[in-house]
Formats: sequence, C-alpha cells, structure tokens
Amino acid sequence: MRHLLNALKTNYYLRRILPFILIYFSFEILANIAPIYMDGDKMDWGLLPMLEVLKDGLVETTISCLYWLLPYLIYLLCLPRQKHGGAGDRIFTITWFSIFVLANLIEDTATVFFWDEFSSSFNFIAVDYLVYTKEVIGNIMESYPMEWIIPGFILITALIVWACRNILIPKEISAPALPVRTAVAGGAAALLVLSFFCVDIADAEDGTNHYNNELAKDGFFSLFSAFLKNELNYEQLYLTDDTKADAAFLREQHAGPGIVFSDPDGTGITRTVTPEAAPLNCNVIIVVMESMGSEFLNERREDGANVTPNLSSLAAQGIFFPNTFATGTRSVRGLEAVSTSIPPLPGMAILRRDKNENLQTAGSIFKSHGYNTKWIYGGYGIFDNMNYYFGHNGFEVIDRLDIPDDQITHTSIWGVCDEDLFRQAIREADKSHAKGKPFMNFVFTTSNHRPYTYPSGKIDIPSGTGRLGGVKYADYSVGALIEEAKKRPWFDNTVFLFVADHGAGSAGKKELNPETHCIPAIIYAPKYFKPERHDEAISQIDVLPTLLGAINMPHIASYYGQDARKPGYKSRYFLCNYQHIGYVEDDVMVILQPNRKVTYYKDNKKVEETPDLIPYRDRAVHYYHHASGWRDNLSQNALDRATAHPATPRQPESQPVPTPDTP
Repeated sequence: MRHLLNALKTNYYLRRILPFILIYFSFEILANIAPIYMDGDKMDWGLLPMLEVLKDGLVETTISCLYWLLPYLIYLLCLPRQKHGGAGDRIFTITWFSIFVLANLIEDTATVFFWDEFSSSFNFIAVDYLVYTKEVIGNIMESYPMEWIIPGFILITALIVWACRNILIPKEISAPALPVRTAVAGGAAALLVLSFFCVDIADAEDGTNHYNNELAKDGFFSLFSAFLKNELNYEQLYLTDDTKADAAFLREQHAGPGIVFSDPDGTGITRTVTPEAAPLNCNVIIVVMESMGSEFLNERREDGANVTPNLSSLAAQGIFFPNTFATGTRSVRGLEAVSTSIPPLPGMAILRRDKNENLQTAGSIFKSHGYNTKWIYGGYGIFDNMNYYFGHNGFEVIDRLDIPDDQITHTSIWGVCDEDLFRQAIREADKSHAKGKPFMNFVFTTSNHRPYTYPSGKIDIPSGTGRLGGVKYADYSVGALIEEAKKRPWFDNTVFLFVADHGAGSAGKKELNPETHCIPAIIYAPKYFKPERHDEAISQIDVLPTLLGAINMPHIASYYGQDARKPGYKSRYFLCNYQHIGYVEDDVMVILQPNRKVTYYKDNKKVEETPDLIPYRDRAVHYYHHASGWRDNLSQNALDRATAHPATPRQPESQPVPTPDTP
C-alpha cells in the first residue's frame, strides 16, 4: 500500500491518467447496476459464472479505456517537455477531459436504455442506429425528456471537471524525457494492436447464461465490435455440406404435384409451380405490421384486455396461422422473409447488403403476371435501405415523400400514422384499378413503435403512453382499412395478408428464444376463403408461398419456404439474432454459430450432441448453406435462363372506379 501511495505521488503518467481511469471504471460500474436491477433474477450468480463476468468485463473495459487514453498519451508525447504543465497544456487537458467525461456519461446512459429495450449490451442494432441518426435522434427526442437530460449531462460533466481541475496536471513533478514518453505511447499502441488480434467479444459469450454474457461487455467495446462484424461470411464461419447434397434435400422438401425442377440433379432448386386449381386472378394487399407479436392478440392475453378486436375478427373469418415464427427481431428481417422467403443468414438482412438487386421477390413474381406492384411505406424509405431494395426488385416505391401533406393527420419520427398510410394504400389501389390493372401492394406500418403516438380520440388509451396503446391503435387502423376497402369495387376480388415483421421483444436466457418470435399471419378474403385455423408452427418464410398457393398463382420459384396449407407440410421454422442462426423442428432447436460450432436444445433444455440430433443438424445446414448462395440462387437473370416463364393467367376483369355519385 505504501508503494502504491508513493507511486501516486511521484509517477508522472499515473498522476496524469488516473482521473481518466477512475471516471471510466466508475461510470462502467454504475452503468452495470441498472441491468442487474432490471434482470438480476435471470442471471447466474454462481461463483464461477460471476468470476467469468468480472474477468471478461475487466479485460474489455481496460481495452476500451486504453483506446480513450491513447490520443492523450500521443498528445503528451508530442508536447515539448517545457510546455508540460503550462497554460496551453491545462486548457487542452481540461477540454479533453470534459469531452471524455461527457461522452462516457452519454454512452453509459445509452447502454442502460439499450439494455432496457433489448436486454443486451450494444450490438449491430446500435451500429444501425448510428447510421440513421435522423430517425433515431427524432425517436429519442420524442420518447425521453431530453430538455432535462441534456442539461443534466452538461451539469454533471461540469461538476466532475471542476472537482478534478487541480489534480489533472501535477505541478510538483516534471515531465519525463522524450524516450520515456515515446515508450509509454508506443507501449499503449502496441497493447491495443495486440488486443485487436487476441481479444474478441465472443470471449464474453462462452457462458451459458445470456444475461451474464451481456453484463460482461463494455459498451464501447461492444459497439465497435459490432461495427467491425456487421456482415458474416457463412462459408468461412459456419458448418457446411456439399452443395449438391443441400440441393437434393431441398428438392425433396419442395417436391409435389405440379412441381417441375429445372435442374433435378444439380445444385439448384429452381422450379416451376403449376397449381392444380384455376388461379383466382385477384388483387393482393400485403400488410406487414410493426412489432405485432402473437402475445397481443385477445386470445393470448391473460388480463382479458380487448386490444385487438379487428385482427381477432379477421382471424376468425380468414385463414389464421397464430403460431407463425418471425425469422428475426428487426423489421428488415421480417421484410426479407415475407418478400423473398429465405432463411435468415448471419449478419445483415438482404435488404442491407450490397448486390441485392434483381432478385426473385414477391414483387417480381406478381409483376411477371402483369400486376402493378407497389412498396408503400409511411416513413422515409432510405432508412434501412428499404427503398433501394424494393425499388430494384420489382416494386414501385411509395414512401413519405409521395404522401400529400393535406392527407396526413399525424406523424411520428418513423412516419405517418397507420390510418394515413392505409388511406394512401387505398388511393394507390384505386389508381391501378382505374387503369384496369391488377395490383399487389406491399404495405409496412409504423405506429406500433416507440414513442407509440397516434391521433387522439381514436382509441381509449392516450397517445404516447406505451406499447399497449400502439398495439390497439394499429389494430384500430386495420379495421379502418378493411371498412374503407369494402366501399371499393375491387374489394371482393382482393386478398389481404396481415403478418407481423417481428415480435415485441427479443430477450431470453438462451442464444435464441422462440417464444419471443411468435407472430400472427392472417389471409383474409371472404369471397374466396372460408375460415381455417392452423395451429401448427410455421415459419415467416412460408407466408409468401402459402399466399401464392392460396390464390393458385403459377410461377417460377427459387425461394425456400413452403405452402403451409398443403397436405404433408412439415412444421419447422428458422430464427436468428445476427451471429446465431437456428432451426427448430419437433422439440429440437439447432443453433449454428461461428467457428462451425453447433448448440442443441431439446425440450427447451441445452443438451450435448447425440446421434438422434444429427439429422436435425444436417437439415439446418442444408437450408442455411444453400441459402448463403442467395445472390446466385435468387437472381432473376439466373431464373430466366433456367426455365421459361409459365403461361400468364388471365387478369382480373376491369371495373370502374367509384365516383362520388356511384353507390
């Protein structure tokens, strides 16, 4: 202890950087109290697991702190020895220390709010948020009292800087010579280079408890790790098989009456699909609903609250799949699954990847039959690259910029309210109908998203008060859409599909938690379909093939989903959370991970690999490995070369658009 106190008095560098170190570690400790308070009951408090948390947390926090210190050490290296301790040195040091304190205060506070939302330290979602600052900053400004929080940050920073003003620069100790300063700065840089190659955030994910793993992570370390690992190479990191074996398995899964493969012995799964029944030749409106998990449906609510009367009514009248499982936990994953019917690959969704043009999608399939195909979004579609993706894959893009101001009654940072969005979808349908064209409108809602604001007086829950209001207003808007559509001459000949993009939560104790992915899917068209209920689990990637099967549309297919209404449909579904990709069948969940690792769960319990689990693993690999070649497999050019288009069915008969005098 005496030696330590003596070093504190006499060591120049220790005196200069100690305030930075103390602040950094103090903030980190305080930031970890909140997750413990929120989810401490779900953590493993055993001695060994907690030692792992402390070890990983100490390593990551030290590295992150050293990154912050390196610029200051370089400054001390470059500053002439006689200038150390001078007025200029004091101004620079206090300025840098102020930035350091404020930035870490914001980061650690953001960590707490991020944990509250995702039960996780920063991950790739946070990276996306940094890219789309307009929407995210707007969301923060609407969700939290920033007029108090920002001055609070500044006040706390000022108080800390004022308290440390006299210890930041030791006056009684001379700066060391240039060789010593060079050695210190060079040593710090060398340690950071070494840590870059030797320390990986995956080291903190070896534990069996998700909450322990996330608690061990430092915020800045997690953020930059996610930034560096934003796209993952399946072939290099995950378990693979022979591509021909993959294709042979998938062709077996998709085989059936009316299915003809263009390459029955090769590596492709491209096929022509010719339904036995005549095509309905109907219009289609696909509504992807923000965060509408199955737990919000009236039939699933334990409190008896009537929050989804309209969706519940449509489910009772239509073809209802209450146990559809979303592929991911972000909107881009849901849009990917519904539009392309592909399992979720590690890393970013296809919407966010490069070279994602000219793929087979719902848009290209319907467009090949002469449909007007429109992507309709109430926000600015530059977010998450949505407009580019849909605009280059068979859709005309309609977003916030195309909605007239006089047609907007309410907006949040994410876009217009759902009622305004649906009214725009109705107008677009009217335009297509007026031209005698069948239409397929792909609509994406936003109202059931924080800050959960909507027009007042619509429902009995005040705007902006929480998730339940967002859910009930979203349901109210669905009812308004149907009521307005019933007034149109094209209603009877239109099939509606309602499906969520993902559930409302993503946290759980396992790497992947199926219970948080359960969403509803409803196909509604009273003229064409009697009520059906399918309680078996289906995948979100099955939604598009099931819709195409319901309307008997002949088409060329290279997608991976299946028609869930067909006899012999085998229930299985897919999950992902960026690095972990899962396959669930029967009571088994197989999770494929980087470094070709495989984890198994049976009856919701983690188990070791046994011979009876190998077939499940192989099926998972067949799906994911083959799908990893999506740029080739889903290429519209490749499809055109592989086989000729089926005959185009007749189009819906044109009917006049109603005028104010038309009943």
